[in-house]
This record gives sequence, C-alpha cells and structure tokens, in this order.
Amino acid sequence: MKSVVYIFSLLAVLLCACTHGRYTAMRSGLDSMNERNRNDLPFAVSDVQPYADYFSQHGTPNDQMLAYYLLGRAYHEYGEAPMALENYQKAIECSDTTAADCDYKQLSRVYAQIAEIFYIQGLFRNQLLYEQLSIKAAWKARDTLAALQNYEQESYAYRKLGRIDSAISVIENVAKEYYQMGYPSDAAVSLGNIIDLLIDKGNYEKTKLYIDKYEQESGRFDSLGNIKHGCEIYYKVKGLYFLRTDVLDSAEFYFRKELRYGKDFNNQHAAAKGLVELYQKLSKPDSLTKYYQYAYDMADSITAQNVTRDIQRIQSMYDYTRQQNVAKQEREKAHRTSRHLLYSLVAFLGLFLFASWLYIARRKVIDNLNLSSSELTLVREELEELQQNALVNQQSIIDKENRIQQLERKLGKYGKLVFFGSEKAENDLFLSSRYRIIKRIAYKGLALEPNDWDNIYQLMKEYFPYCFDFLSSKLKIDTTEYQVCILLRLHFKAGEVANMLEVTPPYISKISTTALLHLFGKKRSSRDLSKELCKIS
Repeated sequence: MKSVVYIFSLLAVLLCACTHGRYTAMRSGLDSMNERNRNDLPFAVSDVQPYADYFSQHGTPNDQMLAYYLLGRAYHEYGEAPMALENYQKAIECSDTTAADCDYKQLSRVYAQIAEIFYIQGLFRNQLLYEQLSIKAAWKARDTLAALQNYEQESYAYRKLGRIDSAISVIENVAKEYYQMGYPSDAAVSLGNIIDLLIDKGNYEKTKLYIDKYEQESGRFDSLGNIKHGCEIYYKVKGLYFLRTDVLDSAEFYFRKELRYGKDFNNQHAAAKGLVELYQKLSKPDSLTKYYQYAYDMADSITAQNVTRDIQRIQSMYDYTRQQNVAKQEREKAHRTSRHLLYSLVAFLGLFLFASWLYIARRKVIDNLNLSSSELTLVREELEELQQNALVNQQSIIDKENRIQQLERKLGKYGKLVFFGSEKAENDLFLSSRYRIIKRIAYKGLALEPNDWDNIYQLMKEYFPYCFDFLSSKLKIDTTEYQVCILLRLHFKAGEVANMLEVTPPYISKISTTALLHLFGKKRSSRDLSKELCKIS
C-alpha cells in the first residue's frame, strides 16, 4: 500500500511541477500583453490567441477574463467589431462575481469597451446600458476615477439621443466629483464639452463661467490663449457665444481663427457656418454668399467622409475573410488534437497505476501466504513434540491445534485470492446463503441482531480476508466505525447501513468521512469510502 501511495505521490508531484511551470510562463506572457495594451502598443490577434486558448481551459476566472478581454482589444484595433464583441462577452462569462477575489476593475474595463463599440455603431441605448454596468463594477472595485470617467461617457449618448438636459446634468455632476477629488483639469475639460449645449439653451451666464474654467484650468491653452492642436473646434463654440451675446467683432475673430488653424473638413465647415450666421446678422450679402457656398462644399465633403465611414463600419460587422475562418478552424483542430493527446496520456497513466497497484497487492498476498505456510510448518513440528507427552502438555496441544486451524483457514483464503482472484470472491459472495440472509435484512430495513454479526464477520474472513485484516488492524473492533466499514465493503448502501445499525443516514455520512480520513488520509465525500474499501480484497 505504501508503494502505491509513493508512486501516486511521485507522479502527482511531477505532473504538478510541469503544470505549474506551464501556467507561470503563460501568465507572464499574458501580463506582458496586458502591459502593451495599457501603453497603447500595437499587438495582433495572433499574439493573444495562444493565451486565450490556454486560459480557456486553465487558470482562474480572472486569468480567463483578462485573456479574452485582450483578444477582444486586438480584434477591435483591427476594426472587427463582431469578433471584439464576441470575445468581450466571453470575458464577462468567465468572470466569477461570487468570488471574493473577482477582478471588478478588469470587468469594468470590459463593459466600457463594449459601450465604446456600441457608441461607434450608433447604438446609444445599448451604450448607456453597458456604461452603467461598467460604473457598477468600478464602484465595486473602489475605483472612483474609473467610475466617474465611465459616467462621463453617458453624456455623449444622451447628446446623441437628444436628451440635452441629461447630458448637461451628467457633466456637471462629474465635474463636481472631479473637483472634490483634486482633479481640476479633468473637471474643466468635462465642463468644456457642454459649453455649446448651454449656448443653444441660452444660458449665457453659466456658459461664461464654464468658458473661464475651461481656458484657465484645462491645461489645453498656451500663454497666448491658443488651444492645443486637435481641439480647434472650440473656436467655433466661443465664436457662437460672442455671436449670441452680440459681441460680433469677437465672434468674427474666433470664427476666422478656426478657419485659419482648423484644417480638417469639420473645422472648416463649422467656421464657415459661423461666418454665415454672422454675416446674416450683419446683412452683408456678398460675404454671406461666399461662406454659404464654402459651408455647402464642406458639408458635401463631410457627407462623403461619413458615407465612407459608415460603409467601413458595416463592413466591419459582416466582412469575415476566408483566411480568418481558416485560421479559426486550424486553431480548433489544434485544440482538439491537444485534448486527445491529453486524454490518451491520462488513460495510459491510469492503466499504469492500476497495473502497479495490482502487482503490489498480489505480491502482498503471496508474501502473507508464504509467511502463513512457514508458520504452519513450524507449529505442526511443535505440536508433534508436545504430543509425545500429551498429559503434561494438554493445554499447549489445544492452543497449537487452534492455531493450526486458524492458519489453515488463512492459507485457504489467501490462496483463494492468489489462484482465483478477487472477481471470483465477489461473485461467490453474492451466491453465498449467509450473504443472502443479511441482504434480506437490509432489504426489509431491519436492524441487525448480535448473531447476525457472526455471519458478517465470517463472510469478511472468507471472501475479503485482506480487507478484514486491514480494518481489524486500523480500527477498534465492534465499534460503529468498524461496523460501517465492514458493511460498506460487503456492498450495502449507506441507507441500508443506517437501518441495520439503527442510526440516521447523516450519522453514517459523518462516520464514513472520518473513517476515510483515518484509513486513507483523504478528505473527500463519504461516498468515496466504499470505493476505497472495494479496492482491498
């Protein structure tokens, strides 16, 4: 038995060492991919796919969530929105929100990425749903900054849905929190996003307040009041403020400033529209006509851009190339091959261990047989010496004869195991008339009488001698624990054992768990005790 345990332990240690080494290497690679993602360094689907394949079968739920998240990010960067969404959803399914160590911070990022895709696709109500899920996860992670940033994104959806008051309210709440947390530049940038909405609502007092905060605290302006490149659309917004408050020279200054520095179609169109509105107010038909035509031309260019972008967006939803499908099929084929190899290895290992156990168990029985045979020869010789003086040695003769009977029975039972095997012993047990008597008692749900135990112990000695010796050496005889093990080895069910001993099934379960730990050193369910005992003849 010790040899079997040693073999199992050695193989388990080797298997664990190999598995742990593989896990450590894959986790290190996954962390490297995550670092590249956080630093906005490019990586391809093929870079991340091996980690997603590995962690789909290994690692913790947090490992699996991160792997599928990064795979989704790779697909997103290559414009494949459907595949990105599919992998983000897998990441969510992998998360274990019932676990104490659930990575809610990472889960928040997954929801936020899905919300971004829905915004790009124009599905603003879906965006709001996932922004709210992202906020909830961020609060659970105690990541206040992430929660506020995701809350801020809701304003863009509300703007697109025409819910202007909601968009303004969200930004003002976010800015207030930013100020309280000590992030004045973030607060000012947020407030800058709703200046145009306040102008349209005619709230010029608050507009002026937010303009001042944006220009003084956002960090986007130089000492001359010029905004950083890429944000020139602000000049149109400020020009509108001056136009609506009748400061027309300042309005023209900012419209022309945007026309001069904002070189893309959107800025040119916005500046031209602002000048059209200004010259309408100034009643200058020549300038009005000039910039109206220019705004019209820019609108055509923007429309062409939007059509191209929409075609690309639709194509990203449905255009799966043949190479991608082939690559996916190859990955699935490789995964199946690896799984089959693993199953084959496990089956071979199981057969090897079973054969080793059978060999060791048989050697144990043969050793016991040889030992009993040697002792029997010795006792017979001693008996012959004692019989020469029978009157003086009467008691010793009786003891020796009893011992001979015991050894002969023992030789018989061990010999039966060696030459006929445990399978025949099992079959003979079921055919035994004594066993059928006990079986009827169990079937009727009756309790055992004291004389029934004589039959039971005799059955164990005759058919399962090695198990009987094992239990007798490990447990106190006639205790409940001992009797439960005997009855389980004789193939009686836990419910039947409870009736036979006049106790409750939960008590049998508790006794079985204790016996399993005592006899085999295993902490498992009570059902495993019967399986372990049946391995011992």
